[in-house]
Amino acid sequence: MKNENSSSQTNPAKGVGNGVPQLDPAMTEKIAQVRSKVHETFGKVALAMMALPRYRHLSLLDLNAVLLEPLIRDRVAIASSTKSETGEASHLDTLSGIAIWASVSEDVDQKIREQIKAGVFPLRLAADDWNSGSIHWLFDVIAPNERLTTSVIANFKQVVKEGDLRIHPLITRLVDPETLKKMGAAPVNAKKADA
Repeated sequence: MKNENSSSQTNPAKGVGNGVPQLDPAMTEKIAQVRSKVHETFGKVALAMMALPRYRHLSLLDLNAVLLEPLIRDRVAIASSTKSETGEASHLDTLSGIAIWASVSEDVDQKIREQIKAGVFPLRLAADDWNSGSIHWLFDVIAPNERLTTSVIANFKQVVKEGDLRIHPLITRLVDPETLKKMGAAPVNAKKADA
């Protein structure tokens, strides 16, 4: 008969002998770095969102759908500058702006258009919808002023190199129409959402 309290058994808490493979220390370090980067980025973006009336009403659960899901799917682009407002070089990165975007399928594109038509903001996508196709949507740009908003939008084409780009109507109110025209992007309005 086997003694269940025998010291020859391995301690499952240590992960040895319990069938759970041990991670390579280098992989563990890489996971810790990624986790830390997600935490840092989430915090930066959430703080920037809190400064805007259009996001202040969000609950923590809403932040999961509106920020965390796109963030872990690499659908939050952050622009930073190492120059201060005076144009002088700085050793600190300064947050210039944030773009929240998605690459969606035709079906998800239709769902987005329906949400826009219904006046839903911020838009809600299922986790897998954020990166489901080749139709690119720019949902929002968060920046401290119109100049930086325009700069983030103008540079967004570097992030999205191919495919259609559709822009949420909110963005048309954040920048001048000429910038959008230069990008070759047309806003999607409620009338077009019917199509």
